[in-house]
Amino acid sequence: MIHKHKVFTMGVTVLTVASLLAGCGSQEAGQKAPVAVNTYKVTAEDTPVRAEYSGTVIATDKVPVRAKISGRVVEKYVQGGQQVTAGQPLFRIDSREYDAALENAKANRAQAAANLANQQLNLRRYQQLVEQDAISVQTLTDQEAATRQQQAVLEANDALVQSAQDNVDDTIVYAPFSGKLNVDDVAVGTYATAGQTDLVTISTLDPVYVEFSVSEAEYLQMMKKRSDEPGSWGDHLQLRLSDGSMYAYEGHVVQINHGMDGNSGSIIIKAQFENPQNLLIPGLYATVVSDTQVQQHAVMVPQRAVQQTLGRYFVSVIDSEGKAQNKPVTPGQKVGKFWIINEGISDGDLIIVDGYQKATGGATLDQHLLTKAEIESGSDIAVKTESK
Repeated sequence: MIHKHKVFTMGVTVLTVASLLAGCGSQEAGQKAPVAVNTYKVTAEDTPVRAEYSGTVIATDKVPVRAKISGRVVEKYVQGGQQVTAGQPLFRIDSREYDAALENAKANRAQAAANLANQQLNLRRYQQLVEQDAISVQTLTDQEAATRQQQAVLEANDALVQSAQDNVDDTIVYAPFSGKLNVDDVAVGTYATAGQTDLVTISTLDPVYVEFSVSEAEYLQMMKKRSDEPGSWGDHLQLRLSDGSMYAYEGHVVQINHGMDGNSGSIIIKAQFENPQNLLIPGLYATVVSDTQVQQHAVMVPQRAVQQTLGRYFVSVIDSEGKAQNKPVTPGQKVGKFWIINEGISDGDLIIVDGYQKATGGATLDQHLLTKAEIESGSDIAVKTESK
């Protein structure tokens, strides 16, 4: 009995050890299982890119309309927000004071005209008397001077009449140019002080400006491009609206501020866009898309290969030993499904596009090399990157 018990115990021990060894072998095999990843070989090539800038629509002309004379607004011919044409009446100022002044000026002019007519009559009579030696030449000379003096008085009264007439005419306030009125129009009864009170603001809406800013480096690049190809940059700008749609009309640069904004360190540029449907209104935000430019020897990687952590960007690069290493990169502009990398990786580097989450700790990699055509067409998404 004792012999059989010992044999049984030894058998159990052998089986236990065998099981442990088998388990260890299985675990070791699991640790060595390769990680499947999609890879891509980086190439540097000349790439067409489009720069984008945040812009704001502003009116080409925007001025407050003010009365030339003082008085109370007694009538409005328009309402805020209305489209008006150049010379269209907008407001009427109380004209009673100016009507009275005009009539007074006309009366004074009439009196001056009558006095001049009397002096001229005397002058003709004196000329005849001098010819008859009935009066002295000095008397005629004095009369000539009096006549000229009265002529000057009449001309001064003519000026006063014209000034009074201008004041009466200015009681009607007209639109200085065609445009759209803001909704800041004053109410009837408002007292307007000449040259000070804003009755309403008028803005031109066709064309309009879109104002945006560029960095110092971008400005220098633009100017160099214009030197190489005069008139090329800024002649064919596009506009993307806030809903993602592209504006129907192209624009062009009309003004470049020859000085930097001290607060932002940028340079302000204005582009002009036609606006026949009045779709663009002042204050509207839009994105200015510049003419296509070619970035020389641009290093591009698939966008999904770029990892972002706490505002920093990384790409997993496979080294000469076939291991993955995260390298910090400086991304530039996105082009299609790719991202231009300005710093961090080089032409010829082999990077991980999918599966970099598991390719850590020196894991063995089962690599599947993707082509640019596969990434652009989207056919590469069928490639599995799960661990085998």
